[in-house]
Amino acid sequence: MLRGFALLGILLVNFEWFTRPLQAIVLAGEASLAGLDLVAAQAVATLAEGKFYPLFSMLFGAGFALMLERARTRGAGFWGIYSRRLVVLLIFGLAHILLVWSGDILLVYALSAFLMILLFRNTPARRLWKWAIFFWVLPMALMWLGALAIEASTADPEMHAELVAEFEADRAEAKAAVDRAARIHAEGSFAQNVAQRGRDLWFLVSVAPFWIPPFIGFFLLGRWMIATGKLTRPAENKPWLRRWRAVGLLAGLPLAAAAVWLMHGQDTMMPSLRVAAGMTLITVASVLVPLGYLSTVTLAWQRLDFLAPVGRMALTNYLLQSLFWTWVFFGYGLGLWGEVSRAAQLPLALLFFALQVLLSRWWLDRFRFGPAEWLWRSLTYWQLQPMQKLKPRQA
Repeated sequence: MLRGFALLGILLVNFEWFTRPLQAIVLAGEASLAGLDLVAAQAVATLAEGKFYPLFSMLFGAGFALMLERARTRGAGFWGIYSRRLVVLLIFGLAHILLVWSGDILLVYALSAFLMILLFRNTPARRLWKWAIFFWVLPMALMWLGALAIEASTADPEMHAELVAEFEADRAEAKAAVDRAARIHAEGSFAQNVAQRGRDLWFLVSVAPFWIPPFIGFFLLGRWMIATGKLTRPAENKPWLRRWRAVGLLAGLPLAAAAVWLMHGQDTMMPSLRVAAGMTLITVASVLVPLGYLSTVTLAWQRLDFLAPVGRMALTNYLLQSLFWTWVFFGYGLGLWGEVSRAAQLPLALLFFALQVLLSRWWLDRFRFGPAEWLWRSLTYWQLQPMQKLKPRQA
């Protein structure tokens, strides 16, 4: 159910980037937005942006902890199988980036998970949340160092002018890359889009120091929640869940709204004190709000069981979202790039997710796994997994 809920939030956020070049993520928001479009963009930024990939990442770390725990209980091997699982996920991520959409998260998951098991394979549970905080703070500290360095350079006008000129040149280069990518996505062939996504991949590599540490932090927090029973024994942890529901929603959402206000019209190409403050609020909100969402869904699980099938097919549904909407918007498909307003994106995303809920339930009534989950599992174990559900015998 939690994975299904997270998948909805990821679709709401990704919808913007199905219709906007990925490189624009380091630039300010679209200046032309007004009225309902601006309201929709700010609502998604406050409620969803940077809130659901942490939730999904916690669940990824929780899944790792559950698989490790079950393997140890059975006395079965784990590290070799899990490493193959990550290799397959990495291949899925590369294929997704190059062939479908460059805003992939699977590759980042695979790389972050490899680093997690390399550095924290046997870390005691009591230390996991402390290391998580370190990895959340690290990118924020880098941003503050850059902002303070820029601020300090004002004492030397010549040096400051040189630094500003370098950042302006980087900004101009980024804007040119965004314009080129937009033309290719809107009008280009499939081959041209694959080439563009190859360039996008290098962009993702360039920002990896800012992306990967938070993922590792959320993986570790997910492991901690399994080790301490927060997700496996929710009935015993209701006080903890209620506390984080209150803190996450009542404190986290106002901080997220303040971050949206601070970052409005700002880009991260040139660190500034305002951007550093905004990114700090974003970082704090990206921990508090997902914990609030996780606690809310966990406490209300009996009323949200309709989300379970879509969550069991999370990989299939995630890929399906990319496949369908890039076909709708990109030039080699229906070519509706730039034709759907930000306000209209929200009901479209909700309608599509509702269809995924229905399709997932229909599929899992007949099959054991989603198509992508079946392939992932078969490649991990080097053996075709049984797909068809066995029908009960008639009396």
